Amino acid sequence: MKVRFLQISDLHFQFQNYDTIVMRDKLLDFIDDLKKESDFDFLLLTGDIAHRGDVYNEDIKEYLNGIIKSMGLNKNNVHLIPGNHDISRDMTRTLLIESIMKSPNPSERVDILDQKATNILVEGQRKFFDFYKDFMGVNYPEEDLHFLYQSEKYNVLSINTCLLSDRQGEEGTLLTSQIKFYKAIRKMNKEKNKGEVLNIAIGHHTLGCIEPSERESIKAHLDDYFIDIYLAGHVHDSSFNITANINENPFLELVSGAIIKDDYATPEFIAVDVDLDNGDTEVTYYVWNTEYKYWTKNNQGGRRLKEGKLNYKISRLEKRNLTEKEIEDSDEEIDEDEFKSFIIDFHEFKESYQTFNSNLDNKIGLDKKFFDMKSGETFKRKFDSYSEYFGVINHIMGSTSYVSADKKDLIAETIVEKYLEYHNQFNNGDEIFVKIVNEIYLECHAFLPYSKALIKKYIKILTCWCIYECEIFNDNKRSVIK
Repeated sequence: MKVRFLQISDLHFQFQNYDTIVMRDKLLDFIDDLKKESDFDFLLLTGDIAHRGDVYNEDIKEYLNGIIKSMGLNKNNVHLIPGNHDISRDMTRTLLIESIMKSPNPSERVDILDQKATNILVEGQRKFFDFYKDFMGVNYPEEDLHFLYQSEKYNVLSINTCLLSDRQGEEGTLLTSQIKFYKAIRKMNKEKNKGEVLNIAIGHHTLGCIEPSERESIKAHLDDYFIDIYLAGHVHDSSFNITANINENPFLELVSGAIIKDDYATPEFIAVDVDLDNGDTEVTYYVWNTEYKYWTKNNQGGRRLKEGKLNYKISRLEKRNLTEKEIEDSDEEIDEDEFKSFIIDFHEFKESYQTFNSNLDNKIGLDKKFFDMKSGETFKRKFDSYSEYFGVINHIMGSTSYVSADKKDLIAETIVEKYLEYHNQFNNGDEIFVKIVNEIYLECHAFLPYSKALIKKYIKILTCWCIYECEIFNDNKRSVIK
């Protein structure tokens, strides 16, 4: 199953010159051509619909409706948020923002504002809220500020980054109200999000525009709730960034250009295709050729875009449950020296997270384990083939030349923890084994310098070794009453 969508940002509709008018007209035709290639699921409009707080007239609605029609969508599949140009500024609001920013802890000050002060900040977006209701047919949840849309194929967390937007040069100082942000994101179903659903967040401003401490807090929540992509605009120039340095679940940050042509803006928008079955993601940046008046792929955004597309893997969406064909081992032969290196590298990978203590003296007869766990004959034959490598593992574990004594239980404890997490979720040992292998593979494959097929095979061998050495696969699935 696949998801396809467009992100269009920074329309600044009241800004009109010759190049901009032609470019916008050609955009509608170009989107219509894109739709002929494959259907779209939704549209993201990430702010600055108006220009410098101007009015929202019928021409804006007509143009946006033209985009929606070209994509073959309806308003239920449109996600629209405000930008800093969608704000009306007044002296009272400006003075309140200045007071907040001068306080010892501005972020905390925003969270404890009384209703009157909050209303002053929010009222700056009144024109946008009225337009939203008129155009979308529903009220913008202005009291919540941030809100969540959930569907069977994708979830969208809409973040209003413009609460305190008021002045030039404010990038790096913006605040979102951490309490309101957390209330919105915690509505996401974390368990469902682990499955085959695309999770995205949108804001007008890039994450770099948020005040640093609040930015790190937002990143942590995006990590906790399995957000795969964050999309923004504001800077009128496209970019991408993979936020992998601190997050357990890396996410892709995409920034779109603008739909105006002046000396500052790059006229550009983004198309994204995601395969929910394996996480394969293709991001295409389309840019306006001013000289020859046509839309085309942009291959000038760096080496990863030299073909006009950014290819990215959302590892969380890789298949959690392997098919029978995928369970089969690769034809690659195992080199014992490389297997030793893998075990050492795996210890180092796990050590970077935590250190465990355990003992490996708990053994139960394998025949009883396999019988009680309702393991199939195929799995037992595989187990026998893997067991020939147990000597390599025992050699590693029996010497401090490879792994220090205090780290020798890392592999066993990792596998035991996975078993304890999943042993009640499945009906037999075969399914539990596949789940354990899959989960460990997804956690570590990007960090280990071996082929994916060999990593998976090595993990299977280590898991079988733990079944033999540790007190797992001891539950009696045959005693469970259906």
